[in-house]
Amino acid sequence: MTYAYGATAATNPLEKLTIQRRDVGHHDVKIDIAYCGVCHSDIHQVRSEWDGTQYPCVPGHEIVGRVTEVGKHVSKFHVGDLVGVGCIVDSCRHCTDCEEGLENYCDNMVGTYNFPTPDAPGYTLGGYSQHIVVP
Repeated sequence: MTYAYGATAATNPLEKLTIQRRDVGHHDVKIDIAYCGVCHSDIHQVRSEWDGTQYPCVPGHEIVGRVTEVGKHVSKFHVGDLVGVGCIVDSCRHCTDCEEGLENYCDNMVGTYNFPTPDAPGYTLGGYSQHIVVP
């Protein structure tokens, strides 16, 4: 369990929540978050001004932190590395767009928060939290 700040409804202010992060998989890193920016898109999403907001909504996609754990197949990052996470946490990695470094155009792109995922709670939770696990 980790602490986060999120909203439980569009009309509620952000509040301290406890959320569950998935375990670190073979291709993942766990990041202790030091900083997370506040973007207008975070506010629009939390307030359900854009379609599809799921609650609780934990926004935040401008993340800076230190790697604290790496999966056994991770070689590019090491414990202690300073890293950043933007608005995308995953993609298919195999389509033409991904192979050209244009993951933001991937039809299977996964956003940092409020995007479907097989892990509980069924969608991504963002960087207004103590840590995050990402591929």
